[in-house]
Amino acid sequence: VAIGAGIYWWVNDPAKILPAVSAVLIVACPCSLLLSATFTYGNMLRIFGRNKLYMKNASVIESLANVKSIVFDKTGTITQNHSSIVSYEGTPLTEPELQAVRTVTRQSSHPLSKIISSGLSVHTGKEPVLAQFREYTGKGLEANVNGLELKLGSASFINQFNGGFTSYDTGTHVHLMMNNVHMGRFTVSTQYRDGIANTIRQLRKEHFDLYVLSGDNNAERQNLERIFGSGTEIRFNQSPQQKLDFIRNLQHGAGGPMAHGRTHVLMLGDGLNDAGALMQSNVGIAVSENSAQFSPASDAILDSSKIGLLDRFIAYAKAGKRIVLASFILSILYNFVGLYFAVQGTLSPIIAAILMPASSISIVLFVTVLSSFVARRKGLGIST
Repeated sequence: VAIGAGIYWWVNDPAKILPAVSAVLIVACPCSLLLSATFTYGNMLRIFGRNKLYMKNASVIESLANVKSIVFDKTGTITQNHSSIVSYEGTPLTEPELQAVRTVTRQSSHPLSKIISSGLSVHTGKEPVLAQFREYTGKGLEANVNGLELKLGSASFINQFNGGFTSYDTGTHVHLMMNNVHMGRFTVSTQYRDGIANTIRQLRKEHFDLYVLSGDNNAERQNLERIFGSGTEIRFNQSPQQKLDFIRNLQHGAGGPMAHGRTHVLMLGDGLNDAGALMQSNVGIAVSENSAQFSPASDAILDSSKIGLLDRFIAYAKAGKRIVLASFILSILYNFVGLYFAVQGTLSPIIAAILMPASSISIVLFVTVLSSFVARRKGLGIST
C-alpha cells in the first residue's frame, strides 16, 4: 500500500510522497492485532486463576475451546477424598501395625492411599523407620517398616504374592498383607464431588462426548450411570497404559486412525496413575485437593472444589476465541479508516503517530473489559 501510494503521488504530486508513505507505514503497524490475543488471553488466564484453574500458558485456552470429548478418571477426580469413610475388615491390627500402614500410605500419591492415611486414627509417637518403599503405578505399593513387610493394593496385586486368596472384589477395597500373610482389606466409601451431577448434565446438553475410565472395579457402575447416563462408555479396571491407549484411539477415531475423524480430548485425572493419559490428551487437567501433589504432565491444575465449574470453564474458553476475533475486526477497521486518509496524503504522520498508540490502548481496554464482562455472564467471579 505504501509503495502504491508513493508511485501515485510521484506521478501526481511529488510533495505528498513523504507524508503519504510515512502515514501509511505508521497506520499499518500491526501492534493492535498483536495486542488483541495477548491481552485477551492474559486477562482470561487471570480470571481462570481466580477461579482456581491454573493453566500452563495461553495456548491451553485455545485447546480447551476446541475440545469435543471429555474423559474423566473416577477416584480422586469426580469422587472426593476428605469426606470418604474408611472401614477395615479382617485380622485386628495392633497400634504399631496401624502406625506402619499409616506411614506407608502417607508416602503414596494415589487417592485411595491418601484417604486411608487420613482415615486412620493412631496415637502418634516416634515415627517408624520406613525402608524399601516402592509403588507400582495403578496396582499397589510395598515397603518395610521397622522390619515389618507391608504390601497394600488391589486384589490382583496381592494375589501375586500368596497364590490367590480371592478372585473378585465387590467394592472399592485396598488389601493389606503383612509378612506375606493376608490380613484383611480397607473399604473406602465413595462420595461424589459437589456439583458434578449438574456439570455432567450441562455438558451432555451441549453434546460433548463423555467417558469414564477407572482403575477400580465396577462396584460404582450404577451410581456412575445415574450421573453420566446409561449411554456413556464407562470402563473399569483400567491400567495407566490402557488409559493412555484409550485417549490415543479416541483422538484418531474409535474405529481406528482417522476412521471417524480426529477429535480434541480433554482428560481430567488425579495422581500419577493418569500421568500418561494427561500427557497424551489435547488438554490434561490434574484435579487436586493438595497443591503439593499433582501430575507434572498436566496442562492445568484444577482445585477439586471447582470441578463443578468445568462446563463454565469450557464455555468461557470458547467465548475467548470470539473476543479475539471481535478485537481483530475492530483493529482492522482502525487500520482501514486510517489508511483511507493516509493514502490521500491528508493524514499528517505526526497525527498518525499519536492516533495509533491511542487505538492500541483502546483495543487493550476493549478486550479487558469484554473478557471480564463475559466471565461474569458465565458465572465466573473475578473478585479476589
